[in-house]
Amino acid sequence: MPSPRPFLTAEWRDLVLVNYAIAPRLLQPFVPAGTTLDLWDGLALVSLVGFRFASTRVLGVSIPGHREFPEVNLRFYVRRHSGAESRRAVVFLRELV
Repeated sequence: MPSPRPFLTAEWRDLVLVNYAIAPRLLQPFVPAGTTLDLWDGLALVSLVGFRFASTRVLGVSIPGHREFPEVNLRFYVRRHSGAESRRAVVFLRELV
């Protein structure tokens, strides 16, 4: 069976990534059910990410006026545990497009 077509494809250009550590208790209200904060040395990391989306396609289709645009997002990191497996994920607090 062929792989399903990706929903969104794009290139990230002019990337700026700023990470900072904060007390985990500040993010706890935003942690999705079934996940835990992904801590680093006991601290939660929050990232401010700015970049330019380029060559953007939705389901393989390039939409005029939406092929290239800037985005800034504020995110933090979580883990989901399932048996012996642990998967990392990102939670977006804000996305500005």
